[in-house]
Amino acid sequence: MKKNIKIILIVLSVLVGIILLDTLQAKAFNNKPIIKIVEYYDGGNLYQKHKGILVDTYVYTDGSQKTYYKWTNRLYDETNEKLDITLEDVNDKINNYFSKDNVDKSNIAHWAIDEENNVVVVGMLDISVEKQNEFINNVFSSCCGLKYIKYIKNHKMIEFKESIDIFDAEIIETKEDYMIVKVLKESKSFKKDDKVRMKITRPTSGINDFYVVGNKVRITFNRMVETSNPVQIGANKIELITN
Repeated sequence: MKKNIKIILIVLSVLVGIILLDTLQAKAFNNKPIIKIVEYYDGGNLYQKHKGILVDTYVYTDGSQKTYYKWTNRLYDETNEKLDITLEDVNDKINNYFSKDNVDKSNIAHWAIDEENNVVVVGMLDISVEKQNEFINNVFSSCCGLKYIKYIKNHKMIEFKESIDIFDAEIIETKEDYMIVKVLKESKSFKKDDKVRMKITRPTSGINDFYVVGNKVRITFNRMVETSNPVQIGANKIELITN
């Protein structure tokens, strides 16, 4: 009986020693633990999480990795709370970026602080993970750096919402670089008979050009409306209605 207990104690000691050695090599050298389960992530800046017995290693999409003890507050260690980023700061950075003339605004519709839910809401036509990451990188990379981006992602300071409108209209005026249409029925953004102006690039000329007064078109846009007379939008898609 004593022999069996001795064997059990030896086995347990070996197992504990292996776990401790694995933990020490992972933490001391920022390595992944050998004894682990790997989780994969689709979206955001986290690619893999290697879950060990006493440590976890986070592998990011930029190729970097960081190992933490399981009892460590990862967000504090990783982003450094001294950054003290506020919703107003995030919103101002977005304002500054989209105030530039040479910035592509075709996918963006609106942004605003939602104080009740403690987020900055960003409305976009396409809210795929790729477009969300593209938005964050474009807006914050040049002004703020990687730590800032990690902070707002980890703290989920931005909430993306789909913002799209499709409406049917009749062309009532055309010029070389814009046209004016009359809305045929109410949509999310316009009432029936509202007049809307939009820039166009004439794809052809002559009989194949459907930008002709009297033609009916279906317009897809990101719900960003510029105040003017008539109001102006940037169309993402203009299709001829043939029926």
